[in-house]
Amino acid sequence: MSDAQEDEFRHSGEYLRSLREQAGMTLGEVADRAGVDPAWLDDVERNGTHGLLYSEICALVRATQPPRPEWWDEGYEHDLNLGPNAVVGPLSPAQQEYWARIEAVRTEIRRHYERGRRASA
Repeated sequence: MSDAQEDEFRHSGEYLRSLREQAGMTLGEVADRAGVDPAWLDDVERNGTHGLLYSEICALVRATQPPRPEWWDEGYEHDLNLGPNAVVGPLSPAQQEYWARIEAVRTEIRRHYERGRRASA
């Protein structure tokens, strides 16, 4: 493996730590939510994500985020980065309701990270 690849894996571990810190969460809290051992997570944050499956990395990222509502599933995640303006033409009442629900989740995510920033300040 090249030095550049090793740096990328190490950077990924640092990124996971930064997400946890931005959320104001402890290593134990994230490990508990992700269903992993805190010592293992500490090793990943320090040494990188080499050898981890994509699904394991996604689970660690999700563990730093607020829980999604019961109606949520993986199919909605991409719409957090979009908005109702991504839809061409006028929105139907059902579309308006959908985007309002997405915006409520987006707002909760912002609050989650704002609490984390205040807690770490």
